[in-house]
Amino acid sequence: MLKRMRNRAYRATVVGAVVLFVAVHALIFASIPNDVTSVTKSVLVKKGTSLVSVSEQLTGDDLVSSRYLFLFSSLLLHKGKVVAGEYELSPSMSILEIARKMAAGERRLYVLKIVEGYNLYTVAEATERARIAPAETFLALSRNQAFLERSGIKADSLEGYLAPDTYFFSKETDLDGFMETIIQRTLRFINKGDVQKRMDEMHLNVHQLLSLASMIEKEAKLEEEKKLISAVFHNRLAASMSLDSDPTVIYGLASFSRSLRKVDLATATDYNTYRLKGLPKGPICNPSRTSILAALYPAPVDFIYFVSRNNGSHVFSKTIREHNHYVMVYQKKKTRNH
Repeated sequence: MLKRMRNRAYRATVVGAVVLFVAVHALIFASIPNDVTSVTKSVLVKKGTSLVSVSEQLTGDDLVSSRYLFLFSSLLLHKGKVVAGEYELSPSMSILEIARKMAAGERRLYVLKIVEGYNLYTVAEATERARIAPAETFLALSRNQAFLERSGIKADSLEGYLAPDTYFFSKETDLDGFMETIIQRTLRFINKGDVQKRMDEMHLNVHQLLSLASMIEKEAKLEEEKKLISAVFHNRLAASMSLDSDPTVIYGLASFSRSLRKVDLATATDYNTYRLKGLPKGPICNPSRTSILAALYPAPVDFIYFVSRNNGSHVFSKTIREHNHYVMVYQKKKTRNH
C-alpha cells in the first residue's frame, strides 16, 4: 500500500516536472519575436470574437509564429482575456507582449471633440479629422430616419442632440453605436425630473428646447449674458414678435464662410426667424448645458432687443427707439474700425 502511494507520488512529480518544463520552454519561445521587422499592422478585434479566431487572425497576419503558442500564453497568463478593439502590432513584438496588450486593452483610440456651438457640418469635419468616419458618412447617418427613430429623436437630423464633450472612439464599435452614446448624454440630461418639470412649466418640448438653446448658444459670447438673451427671445415669443436672429438665417442658407447680407434676411428658409414667427424648424447647433438651462430659466427682465458691442458683449433695450440708437452707435463704430 505504501509502495503504491510512493509510486503515485513519484509519477505525479514526474508529470508535474514535465508540465513545468514544457510550460517554461513554451514561455521562452513565446518571448522571442516572430521577426525583426518593426512594420506595424492594424488588427481589429470585434466584440464577441473568440480567442481561437484571434489566434488565427494573428497567425494569418504573420504577427505570431504559432497560434497554439498564443493560445497557451493567453490562457496561462491572462485567462484567455482579449479586449475588443483596434491594435497596432508588429512581428517585432513577442507573443507574450501581444497577449499582454490584448488582455490589457491597449488598443488604438480616436478622439472626437464636440465643441459647444458646433453644428452637424463642423461635427462631420471633426469626425473626419479624427479618422473616425468620412464626413459624408456621418452626415448621412445624422439624417437617417431609421437611426433617428431608434435613438428616440423626433426630428429630421441629429442637429442639437450631440452633447458637447470629448469622446473616445474604438473601432470595434460601429459609428451608429458611438453616436447613440453621445445622443443619450443629451437625452439623459433633458429627461431628468427637474428639467422635465421646468419644460412643462415653460410649455416646451425637447425639440423646441434644443432649438431655443442653440440660438442662445450662437448669440451669446459671454456666459453671463445667456439668460439675458434667453429673456429677449422669450419676451418676443410672448409678444408674437419674430425672433430676428442672424445665426438662424446663416444656418438656413448654410452660408458659414461669408458675412450676412441684407438680401439674406429676406430669403425664405425654414430657419429665417426674420420672416417666420416663433422658433425655427429645429436647432442650429449643439448647445451646452448652460445654454439649455438658460433657455429654461431666462432672466426676469423685460428686454426685447439686443445689439452687439463688437467685443463679445451686447447692449439690451426695452424699446425700438433705444435699440435703434445703440444700433447706430455700434454699427458706426464697427464701420470705422473696418
